[in-house]
Amino acid sequence: MQLSRSNGGTIEPALTFLFKGGLIFESLLKHLYPNKDDGRPCETLGHIYHTSSFRADFIPNVQTRAASLQNIVDAIGNNNDMQTAFNTASRLRNTTGHNLVWGDVFDDTDNFKALYHQLVNAIFYIIKVKFI
Repeated sequence: MQLSRSNGGTIEPALTFLFKGGLIFESLLKHLYPNKDDGRPCETLGHIYHTSSFRADFIPNVQTRAASLQNIVDAIGNNNDMQTAFNTASRLRNTTGHNLVWGDVFDDTDNFKALYHQLVNAIFYIIKVKFI
């Protein structure tokens, strides 16, 4: 990240990395919760989050929208709980998946680390609850 700063680079590699983490998160959930309560397929994270089986296993409300990457970073604070991890992973998946033009929050590498750690936390929460 420091190299891109000094040479007028782009945040696209960081966004792609975080997006791929979000896809892993989403893919695990789609594997575990393939259908809505009415039997139709879950096509989005929102569909999964509204299934009774997901809500019974995890948490009842997950936020999937953010106006900016800075909003996602700010919402983390000092939290490492499941709610924060799922909110962050969901917001990152949707935010990075729909646009590459975002304000650069990566001028502080701690922001990238915080986002990455929350993605990993979310994936590990799924593994802990569903596979261990």
